[in-house]
Amino acid sequence: MNHFFFLGLGLIVGSFLNVVALSLEREEDFVSRRSACPKCGNMIAWYDNIPLLSFLLLGGKCRHCGEKISWQYPAVEVLTGITFLLVGVYFFDVYEVISWVETGWLFGLFSLLIVIALYDARTMEIPVTLLWIAGAWTLSFLLISDFFGTSGDIGLFSLERTVSGVAAGFGAWVFFAGLSYVSKETWMGWGDSWLALVIGLAVGIPDIVFVLTLAFGIGALYASGLILWYGKNMKTRVPFGPFLALGAAIHILLTQIFPFQYGLPF
Repeated sequence: MNHFFFLGLGLIVGSFLNVVALSLEREEDFVSRRSACPKCGNMIAWYDNIPLLSFLLLGGKCRHCGEKISWQYPAVEVLTGITFLLVGVYFFDVYEVISWVETGWLFGLFSLLIVIALYDARTMEIPVTLLWIAGAWTLSFLLISDFFGTSGDIGLFSLERTVSGVAAGFGAWVFFAGLSYVSKETWMGWGDSWLALVIGLAVGIPDIVFVLTLAFGIGALYASGLILWYGKNMKTRVPFGPFLALGAAIHILLTQIFPFQYGLPF
């Protein structure tokens, strides 16, 4: 039963994340703004706004003008749904208070990463506001986690996880900031530096090295595909934020699904 709850919650949140990403891109208010068709401007009724189900029932087209609805909408909903399901299944334990905190943190972190990745993919930019929110959200979790410890009992406030996260975030920021400075933002943008800092906070040391390696690997495969199948060249600009977000999500989920030390042997 919990599985359906987490999946359904993820689908609903995914629908909202679509609205947030597009509203930020258009500099619109996503809180009070009602959903409308981007082609004809007609307001979307509640029964046409049910996550995933409405898209399937409408055949991927607007009820009013018949124009195709972007596959981005159901794709983000399904991605968020699956992510929430995995977090709920592998991180949540109803009997452990600390797991409630960690599950809530991951729901928030992954939601922010999805919006950041989507926005970067569409605009080649990363909203600074979202980075600040993600950083503060993650740092707050680390402090709470250190305060309660892995058992959920209040113990010695060691700051072990917080220090590891801050060190990893600072190291990742320095690395990406160096790339951005040397290349004059042709290799990496400053937004990527701050996103790397947030991800470093989330995964700590030494995991940040594996996450960055994975992100660069995924990015290289994607760029190779663009060159081979779409005739792009080495000068084609590719947003790196989605690869950072994907690398972090894969690492965080896999280290819980497969409970052994994987990645770097130190």
